[in-house]
Amino acid sequence: MRGLRPHPGAALAEAAACAVEAELLARSRTAERVLLDAYTRATRGTDRAIVALDGRNRLISEGAVRLATPQVLTALERACASERGSGVRASWDSRPPHDSRQPHGTGPRPLSEQSYVVTLPADAGCTAEITPVRHEGRVLGIVAVLEARVAEVPRPAPRPALALAGGSVPWRHAVARAVELARVHEPLLLTGERGSGKTALARELLGGTVPLVADAAESPELGVTYGELADGRPLLLRHAERLAQPDVAALNSLLDEHPDVYLLVTYTPGTPPGPCFQRLLDTLAARSVTLPALRERPEDVRELLPVLAPRPAPGQPPLTWTLDALRALEEHPWPGNVTELAHVVRTLAEHRRVTGPVRRAELPDPVREGPAARRLSPMEHAERTAILAALRRHGGNKARAAVSWGSAGRRCTASCADTGTSRRRGAVPPARRTGS
Repeated sequence: MRGLRPHPGAALAEAAACAVEAELLARSRTAERVLLDAYTRATRGTDRAIVALDGRNRLISEGAVRLATPQVLTALERACASERGSGVRASWDSRPPHDSRQPHGTGPRPLSEQSYVVTLPADAGCTAEITPVRHEGRVLGIVAVLEARVAEVPRPAPRPALALAGGSVPWRHAVARAVELARVHEPLLLTGERGSGKTALARELLGGTVPLVADAAESPELGVTYGELADGRPLLLRHAERLAQPDVAALNSLLDEHPDVYLLVTYTPGTPPGPCFQRLLDTLAARSVTLPALRERPEDVRELLPVLAPRPAPGQPPLTWTLDALRALEEHPWPGNVTELAHVVRTLAEHRRVTGPVRRAELPDPVREGPAARRLSPMEHAERTAILAALRRHGGNKARAAVSWGSAGRRCTASCADTGTSRRRGAVPPARRTGS
């Protein structure tokens, strides 16, 4: 600093350091002097991170102190041992060698220097370019130039595909079965309730392939010929249950003539199929997958919520839920399955005027009120599903539904009362009785 006089002993300390350095240099062996000269040439005039070693000595520049971690030094020692043992470049270098520039300096010069980049551990934080130090035809050590890796900007983790979200046993089993069948480009039938994710899963199974899409719900007339499918482009046929009779017959003929056509069909069971459509279902039955309803896998609701929620605006937190709200979402029967859940989540995200986790009071009335007093067992869920299907077939007439059950009809009325099918929201209302 300005105005400060040098320490009285500074000259003596500097002279002593020079004398020690000169004595060490005089007593050093030739190999050590060659390594020191190579290190000096590499660091002269630059602020580079340099490490020189020969298996016994390590010379580390000030710029390399931060980068030369123990794991980096261990990797460099292995490279040095490989060079000294073989006299040639290590077999595990990651780039081809290139001639390094021969620096100017005093002292013995290495013969035939070549540099290469050595592989360091992935978390080392730097790369190392190594130059062997040679003298009289043999390798004495190495000089390594360390370069810090450019820090990569972390990218947001990609969202899982909606069609693959869910960890429940029924869902993972169905997805695994569909993936296995889709490896062979032949007809595949995806069956499930409305909104259960049939079309989304079909598109995932196709990967990046853009299919021909025919939606019988929009136009019952298919209008697709085999010539359009002959080039291997798949056909995604949605809502097959709404196909017109002529197209069902044409599809049956197509499968009879070309049983290996690349075809993905989604089907929502409902009214009993006719003979022609039943034949189509029988043809596709060997390669079919039934997707479980959302009420059969309530544990997947929590995994679906972040996938269904819109991405928040920059600086805004993602949509979160209280435990009470999550419990209500898991207990709701979701007759519209994932499609209905997606509508509820997106509506809440777009129209909320408060911050913080979504509370149960913000959920729609049918979801907030919850199901019956107690939670149904899997057997009761299956029984309730069968009862609702019987009621739909008979227009809500319990007596006729009970008759259709046969021997199980005696407990139909009691089951309806126990499971709440006549009182809960979303249940089929009983039709006006016109007969027995």
